[in-house]
Amino acid sequence: MGELRIKAGRAKPLWRGHPWVFADSIASIEGSPGAGDLVLVRAPDGRPIGRGYYSPQSAIVSRILVRDEETPVDAAFYRQRLASARHLRDVVLDLPMVSDAYRMVHSEGDLLPGLIVDSFGGRLVVQFSTIGMHRNREVILDALEEVFQPSSIHETPDRRACEKEGIETRPGLLRGSEPNEQIEITENGIQFRVGLASGQKTGFYADQRENRKHIARLFRDRTVLDLHCYTGGFGLYAAVNGAEEVLGVDTSGPALALAAENAMLNHGRQVSYERADAKVVLDRCHREKRKFDIVVCDPPKYARDRKHAPKALRAYRDLHLRAMRVVAPGGLLAVSSCSGSVTEAEFDQTLRDAAYDLGRDIQVLHCGGQASDHPVHAACPEGRYLKFRIVSVS
Repeated sequence: MGELRIKAGRAKPLWRGHPWVFADSIASIEGSPGAGDLVLVRAPDGRPIGRGYYSPQSAIVSRILVRDEETPVDAAFYRQRLASARHLRDVVLDLPMVSDAYRMVHSEGDLLPGLIVDSFGGRLVVQFSTIGMHRNREVILDALEEVFQPSSIHETPDRRACEKEGIETRPGLLRGSEPNEQIEITENGIQFRVGLASGQKTGFYADQRENRKHIARLFRDRTVLDLHCYTGGFGLYAAVNGAEEVLGVDTSGPALALAAENAMLNHGRQVSYERADAKVVLDRCHREKRKFDIVVCDPPKYARDRKHAPKALRAYRDLHLRAMRVVAPGGLLAVSSCSGSVTEAEFDQTLRDAAYDLGRDIQVLHCGGQASDHPVHAACPEGRYLKFRIVSVS
């Protein structure tokens, strides 16, 4: 087994439980580990810290899986970790009472860094985002079948992560049978159709579940603009919970077609959709002096890494400013960021800056984040990526 020796002064986060071993923290590499091999990580004084897969092409050269030298990383290991993840969702969180679509494995949050598994009505969608997880995919797929008994397992690769890790793969069916058509899932009593392995991420934004539930009671008798609406999300919650009018906006034609089907599925007759850029719609509404009681902004990831954060923050500020202009006085603005490299403080500052530039006052009514099936390991706060705010705009 190859070994990674950590530089002096760089081991403390690893001792305290952080799983990421950065390339620039390595003093030396012993042996000749290949991509995806298990390596032993040692402190500067030689003490073993743990073992993880080797990712020579990545800035994070290893993500620690186990904190000792003895535990076998084999089929039994994966079955145990997957069973723990299932127990958390099905027993502790009792998620089957809320939805039949949720995240079963959340990478570092479930002590399986590099593995994402979402469940949609008994069908699984997976992402292998490290070369080690990808090399062990057959063992992991066997364990998934044993623990979850899914009717199928599909893969939707994270393209950027695969490029960084040197993974060659493509989306598609891995195990079981392909559904004849889009499957239907239910979340808080609202029905959605999901196209497995054909959409963004793993097909559905389950991480916003609790935020959708929180804002649902505020939609009654109000006009709603749902920007970056994807397949319905917040807008459908608005329609089902008594909104007077809902306009959903997205640039994806297929997503909007599915959103329209979802509206019909939930008898949302007060919902309409427009394929357009969010900023174009916001500028047009501003020119026409059209106002909404609630505006929801849930854009895609603006920053893939920290070096892109300054540009992302300018984009968030610009979006928030344009959105505030079309919020009726006393109305609400709900905004999100799924860019983990943008901090909560920085994101909140974009709201303050936008309000200052417009001469409007805002009150923060709610601060939310990703749903509980996307747990964050206490030693790895980078896993807390989603930020959600509801503000009153006067």
